[in-house]
Amino acid sequence: MKKILLVMMALLTMTTAMAQPSDRKAPKKMTHQEMTTQMTSKLKLNDAQKAKVAALNKEYQDILMPPTPPKNADGSRPEPPKNGDKAMPKKPNSKHMAKRQEYEKKLKQILTDEQYKNYQKMQPPHGKRPGKKE
Repeated sequence: MKKILLVMMALLTMTTAMAQPSDRKAPKKMTHQEMTTQMTSKLKLNDAQKAKVAALNKEYQDILMPPTPPKNADGSRPEPPKNGDKAMPKKPNSKHMAKRQEYEKKLKQILTDEQYKNYQKMQPPHGKRPGKKE
């Protein structure tokens, strides 16, 4: 009887420990200035390139840093739509994709070939969000 009680207590303890919310936070959204600073240091941009990249990042900040969803009244984020939900688009927004390609094209004109290759290595794989584990 004592063994059964001990096993039940152990299971209950493990269940409540696993149900605790994690303290991980979503990665912070960078401003266009922070993005320019990061690109300057990692890609070793000269002053002329830095100025052009800063202007480009400011112009295209809406595609580089999409707005975060609003919080609920209790401060939590709303649940994302489920895969079967009609509210979730099946294809990426074509306007967004076109604008992103335009940004990439302009950026490629500013950077050297080596810098652009390093920039592409900095980007998360297509369809993946930075900081999200699989």
